[in-house]
Amino acid sequence: MMCSSFTRHLYISLLAIELLATSCKPSTQHAEHLQITTTIAPAAQVISEIADTLLTVTTLLPQGNSPENYEPTPQDIQALATSTAYFYMGDLGFERSWVERIHTMQPDLQLVRLDQELTDRAHQHKHPQTSTLHDPHYWTSVRGLKAMAHTIYTTLSCIDTLHRESYRTGYSRFSERLSRIGKEIQAQLTTLPSRAFVIYHPSLTEFAEEFGLHQLIIEQDGKEPTPQQIQTLIEEARRQDVRVVFIQQEFDSKLIQSIASELGARTVLINPLDGNWEAQLRGIAHALSDTSSAPSTR
Repeated sequence: MMCSSFTRHLYISLLAIELLATSCKPSTQHAEHLQITTTIAPAAQVISEIADTLLTVTTLLPQGNSPENYEPTPQDIQALATSTAYFYMGDLGFERSWVERIHTMQPDLQLVRLDQELTDRAHQHKHPQTSTLHDPHYWTSVRGLKAMAHTIYTTLSCIDTLHRESYRTGYSRFSERLSRIGKEIQAQLTTLPSRAFVIYHPSLTEFAEEFGLHQLIIEQDGKEPTPQQIQTLIEEARRQDVRVVFIQQEFDSKLIQSIASELGARTVLINPLDGNWEAQLRGIAHALSDTSSAPSTR
């Protein structure tokens, strides 16, 4: 049966996006100051650390906004129109519906998916704690940052061949820093009062898997849990002697505070969307390894 014209157009658009995500075209701007757009502040920070002053990065998602319901503004679209490439996370919130639209509006814009080095591994080893093959919050882990940095480096080196050595130097410096941070966090998490923690939205799946931890999720398939699900979670958290409940800045904390109180656990505020990715990783590790404030009830 013949495909409809809409189906054919959709297939062609998706194929074009896939090709753009796995290759790059040398830019006519390679001798000028590059303009790059990305989705979130942590990605912008990694790009800036690798490229230094060779480019300007625009972040689409404003601080304090949730990527799940954000709608790009006319200013965002204008930023994309003047950019050489858009580095997107892969499957984060509004990206699911906007990447194809962006491609339609800006067909010459290079679309670069930053999780492409992680997707093959995700298909081979499905995360047991999530209903998807790949957690889109991969920048909250050292190995996720490494994969993202490598994609950024190879893409920039292809786009801007004139400064390839500078990008190589920046990438090497960043990789060495990540390796050092990873070793320090691994040592910090070797001996813990509990290897489990509770969190509302599953933003630390990659972190938990990388460092041998167990993430207990309050949110169930993107929805607030039922009383029965909450009770089951509390019972499991007690079995695993959970000491820490993480509160994410963009989510309502009332239910989380109630669960933490029931567990006698400490609440720790984190912001995975903050551009200071190192401070976030170290803060999470410190909260889990801190034995100075044990649960008040058991």
